[in-house]
Amino acid sequence: MTEVLVLIDAPDGKVTKPSLELLTIARRIGEPSAVVFADASGHSADNGVLAEYGAEKIYTYDDAVYDEYLVGPKAEALSQLVAEVSPAAVLTGSSTEAKEISARVALKTESGWIGDAVDVQADGGTVTTTQSVFAGN
Repeated sequence: MTEVLVLIDAPDGKVTKPSLELLTIARRIGEPSAVVFADASGHSADNGVLAEYGAEKIYTYDDAVYDEYLVGPKAEALSQLVAEVSPAAVLTGSSTEAKEISARVALKTESGWIGDAVDVQADGGTVTTTQSVFAGN
């Protein structure tokens, strides 16, 4: 199976529920790998929790530059990782930061980008995403 990268959100080292859900979804389409950026105080995600939710590999970036700037260095690091491992997909949460990182990675790697997907299903060689779009007042 092909590797699926999952950008993990873990403020103060605590992995968020959406990140854990993304790891679970990633198992449907490949081998989940967690991508973690440590925060300014050096807190990183709990590797045990990530493994429990299916992360077969964990890529940890703990340089202070990832906390000093908004998203540029994170997008660059993730783009380089995408070039190295050629994943089937990169899954990220729907935070403003994650969306910007995703968009930059898509541009840098000349890949597609689907935002606000709430589900991903694999059927043979076809991957289908479900989006949730709310409009109105």
